[in-house]
Amino acid sequence: MSQKIAKYILPFATSAENRKELFTKEIERAAIFCLAELERGKGGGLIVKQPEEKLAFIAEICYPFWLANLGDRRLLFDGLNMNSYTITYPLIPDVQGFTENLNKTSKTRQAYMNFLTDHTSYFQLSNNEEKKVIDGLITDPEFLQEFNSYVSEATTVKTPLSDMVVVSPTLDKNTITSTIGKLKELKTRFKGEINALYKSMKVLNTKTESFVKAIKKEIKETEKKFDREIEKLKTVINGKVDEIRREYDENLTEVSRNFEEGLLELQQEKIKLEKIKEQLNSEIEHCEAEIKTCAVNKDDVGERKWREEKDGLKKELSQTEAKIRELERKIKKVEEDKSLKIFKLKSERNAKIKEASKDLVDIEASRAAKIKVYQDEMEKLEELTSSIIKQIDKLAKMREASVAEFDKLGIKKKRTKNALVYMPFYMACYQSDSGKRYVPFPPSFANSVSFSVKFKGALGKVKIKHLLQPRSKKMSSLLNKFPVLMEQNAVFKREMDEACVKANILRTESMLESIKIGLERLKEEGWFSDKEYEAFNKMLT
Repeated sequence: MSQKIAKYILPFATSAENRKELFTKEIERAAIFCLAELERGKGGGLIVKQPEEKLAFIAEICYPFWLANLGDRRLLFDGLNMNSYTITYPLIPDVQGFTENLNKTSKTRQAYMNFLTDHTSYFQLSNNEEKKVIDGLITDPEFLQEFNSYVSEATTVKTPLSDMVVVSPTLDKNTITSTIGKLKELKTRFKGEINALYKSMKVLNTKTESFVKAIKKEIKETEKKFDREIEKLKTVINGKVDEIRREYDENLTEVSRNFEEGLLELQQEKIKLEKIKEQLNSEIEHCEAEIKTCAVNKDDVGERKWREEKDGLKKELSQTEAKIRELERKIKKVEEDKSLKIFKLKSERNAKIKEASKDLVDIEASRAAKIKVYQDEMEKLEELTSSIIKQIDKLAKMREASVAEFDKLGIKKKRTKNALVYMPFYMACYQSDSGKRYVPFPPSFANSVSFSVKFKGALGKVKIKHLLQPRSKKMSSLLNKFPVLMEQNAVFKREMDEACVKANILRTESMLESIKIGLERLKEEGWFSDKEYEAFNKMLT
């Protein structure tokens, strides 16, 4: 922060859109006096008798806020430290150390592989987190938005604020400066870690690509080397295989010829018997025709002879069919023997070819095995690298999210200088036998007497309660904690009581006269009935 602190003060009351009348300081104090009096306990009670309260003081208090720059954001700090914000972020391992060791151990492929294997879980997400508590920092989006709108109404404090209790911030200038410095350091550290993470990803990728390229080159060289040896060996083996095939063809031809000769004789015999079978069937049909003719002519002797002839032919037909079946069995057997013999010849040929090609198969298997080793190594390198890079990328994304959180800590700049901003509010103190009670009245919008307010007044309700409308629930909630803060700190409470008594808006004749003027203006606007006006006015005498 600069040596001289810029100071601003916000207005306690701002005219609402429906208000055309000027809202003066006299009216403001008169309104607060009325609200404080309405809040005062009058005593009584049907069941439990409550003591009557006396209005000890009404004082206007300035609540301190700090506006401090962080990059293009303006952070808002609660000067009394009733708020805080905790930044939580995951811890990440030493990225720079990882990258340095990576470079050291990447001289050889095996050393690089071992390094990757040993660091497969180095960047794995863990539950380890670090927390930093930022005292006083307000990050509630609704509060920030409302304050950002409110601060545009601020005016510069050029002279000491009179008739007000200016609360000194417990978070002083040096504390805020230190906090901003630590936040900057943290943000810079996060950005540095992000750069280091992405750099390590790039180094990993480059190293692996280099080794993969080398492996691919070795694979090509291996293929070329074996291809030359295989080509030489194939020339020799092809000659042997051709001789084996020629010998096989000769044996196949001879075996086929021998079996074909045997099949030919059997087929010829079968054809001969089939012709005999056809002839016998024809003769049997002729006999049946003659038998029918004899039966018609009642030639019993002829019919008997033809039947005997038919029976003889059938017997001969049966014997012929039996011979045909036997021949078919023999033919099938010969064909099966032929197939078996040919299969045996093929098996012998294949076995000889296999034996002749054994050296070729061995060298091809050796080539495939060596290439497989290279491919497995290349695959493992890529898998390990991909796994580690994915882990690093997740951490980098998490760190980027942590950096993005800084943009949610404040509001866009509107003022160029760091500043101390005072937010005024009124506080009434009531004294009774049971002790003191404090009631804050937060910054508000000042309304006009609307139709709905007039209607409520006609129903007997107090209209003045609707004059001031709190401008922010969040700010009201914060100010409601102010009396609690006083109760928690006896020294602070005593100091506030003393200062508020001195700043009491009821302490002097001139101030009372000012409030009376305000009451008159409020009556003219229609906020009181004559009876209410007289009652409030009488309290000031």
